[in-house]
Amino acid sequence: MDVEWHTTAARHEAGSPNVIGVYSIASACKALTEAGFDSLVARERHLIDTVRAGLAEVPEVRVLSLFGDDAPRVGVISFVVDGWNSSHFAAALSAEYGIGVRDGLFCAHPLVRTLLGSDPQDPGECGAPEPAAPGERSLNAIRVSFGAGTRTSTSSGSSAP
Repeated sequence: MDVEWHTTAARHEAGSPNVIGVYSIASACKALTEAGFDSLVARERHLIDTVRAGLAEVPEVRVLSLFGDDAPRVGVISFVVDGWNSSHFAAALSAEYGIGVRDGLFCAHPLVRTLLGSDPQDPGECGAPEPAAPGERSLNAIRVSFGAGTRTSTSSGSSAP
């Protein structure tokens, strides 16, 4: 067998195919198909509705939404809690209740700043900032995300997928 070596830029295009990535995507597609797309959509809708109803019961919570409450959405809800720095609130949810959320500006700094009603030039916060003065708001938010692996509480207090 003869080998022909490239001498142009094509010589840098070698490499192995992403077999692990292809297998992973195929496995995920198979699992989602077996679970049933309509079932997953209904479950995500239920999770969204449950969390939004719970957040609506807390007067200090303001859900952030670009398109309004009635717009179709995926399993992501961003919000702020008046009187709390979002980084501190996220840490409290994790430490006290085992609830994992993300805090910050979510790689969408201009959008989140607009939703928070701040000047686009205001500095954002990443990580846990110094304690805010009473009445001072933080320029970050909290985001909860749902997916096929999100666990829900059952009446027995245990978790089920």
